[in-house]
Amino acid sequence: MDFDIELSSAFALLGQGRLTDAEKKLLALAAGRQASSPEKEGRLHYGLGLAFFQQGKNEEARQQFSYACELFKNLPGSAKALAMTALARAELACGATEQSVKTGREALELLRRSMAKDDPRLAPSLFALSFGEYESKHFGEAEALLREALALWKTQRGPESLEVSTCLNDLGRICEETNRISEGIALHKECLEIRQKKLGVHPETAFSLGNLGTALASAGQWQQAADMLERALACYAQCGRTDGDSIDGLKLNLELCRKALACR
Repeated sequence: MDFDIELSSAFALLGQGRLTDAEKKLLALAAGRQASSPEKEGRLHYGLGLAFFQQGKNEEARQQFSYACELFKNLPGSAKALAMTALARAELACGATEQSVKTGREALELLRRSMAKDDPRLAPSLFALSFGEYESKHFGEAEALLREALALWKTQRGPESLEVSTCLNDLGRICEETNRISEGIALHKECLEIRQKKLGVHPETAFSLGNLGTALASAGQWQQAADMLERALACYAQCGRTDGDSIDGLKLNLELCRKALACR
């Protein structure tokens, strides 16, 4: 068994979303202990961390990313920075928010030292690192990371890419959190326009409709908010989703809008 070929095959499986198959192949490689260098072994454990993380096995992913970081410790290049970025996400998913922010900030410093400003890997890394800052209510730091990712994705993927829409959505939420409601509404509208055009009837479109409706409600624009929330629920229903926490939240917000309109 050629280690390099098998490792490349495992990463190809990850790219195809065949997570269980990738996990099995990577575990077999780890058991075989055929890696000829710390770099190759680090890539193996980084890949295994990705396989675990994408399946929601957060603690297992955290352990693998941490080990990969140790293996990459003395190596030049961006490998450790990317592994630390992934570790920060796994730490956040495990509830270690403070540690995630610490790891994320160290990862960011390494990213900036090891990557060109227009490196295609930089935007997703910046976006990923914004989560810990947001969860810690470091909204200024989260916004700066998102705006940098947004600028890169606009250049690399185009101004109407889904990556751009995701940044716009998260920036809209930050604006809401920092009492910039009008700016938040404008960002949610931009996000929704892209998703309607690119996705049509889709859960992500419904999600954007709901976020815009909620932002409009925060601004006291009750009728517009109610219309958006109704559209969100209808879109989810077309996608086969009629229950769950997100649906319940939209229904509650819609009821609040209707009560506000009835009191006029």
